[in-house]
Amino acid sequence: MNSIHALEVHDLTRTYGEGAGAVTALAGVDLAFAPGTFTAVMGPSGSGKSTFLGCAAGLERPTGGRVLLDGQDVTDWNENDRTRLRRERIGFVFQGFHLMPYLTAEQNVGLPLRLAGRRHDRARIRNLLDRVGLGDRARHLPDALSGGQQQRVAIARALVTDPAVVLADEPTGALDSTTARDVLGLLRDSVDSLGQTVVMVTHDPVAAAYADAVVFLVDGRVAGRMDRPSADAVAGQMAHLDELVGALS
Repeated sequence: MNSIHALEVHDLTRTYGEGAGAVTALAGVDLAFAPGTFTAVMGPSGSGKSTFLGCAAGLERPTGGRVLLDGQDVTDWNENDRTRLRRERIGFVFQGFHLMPYLTAEQNVGLPLRLAGRRHDRARIRNLLDRVGLGDRARHLPDALSGGQQQRVAIARALVTDPAVVLADEPTGALDSTTARDVLGLLRDSVDSLGQTVVMVTHDPVAAAYADAVVFLVDGRVAGRMDRPSADAVAGQMAHLDELVGALS
């Protein structure tokens, strides 16, 4: 019996520009993520990490290849369908937060429910804010919050609809070490307790150690994988990415 992956991409390519000036961000990526798993995606700057997340979430159209969610090919869906997909089945944590400046923290977290026409579940929203340490900031606007606090609101917002897949682009980049541990623990718990699938782009070996596996991207291609990662092992591999580049040659 074939198992259905929560998310999978086949021969995924993304090229920007044309002719001699074309830049290939993804060059035939094949990856599959099982339900209830936590995967970190790492690689040097320009390796295609954020582009991969954008294509997987339907924020960008790939140049070639396929994107499947729960076994369903969503690659060629129109913009309305892709928007609904992100609203109902994918939670996305942006590196730049993307909070609505005129909404409070509580209202920002509840916005996906409102857009999906679902009941405003205040208890769930407050619980998520408590879990990211912002229960006492529920009525604050984003400009009254620090960068780290805004990121935690963004993470709570990504989890509020109980999505099957959570895609996070550097979710701890703006956080201090204590808050980062709390946020990573929340993502880990969403996998272990709720069965969600988390795919997280990160540059931090300590953050990657919270994952079940690490996938390394180099020059837009999958260059390696590490299961049951430790921070030291990940840091060691990141220090020798030239060897992964050599393996692709």
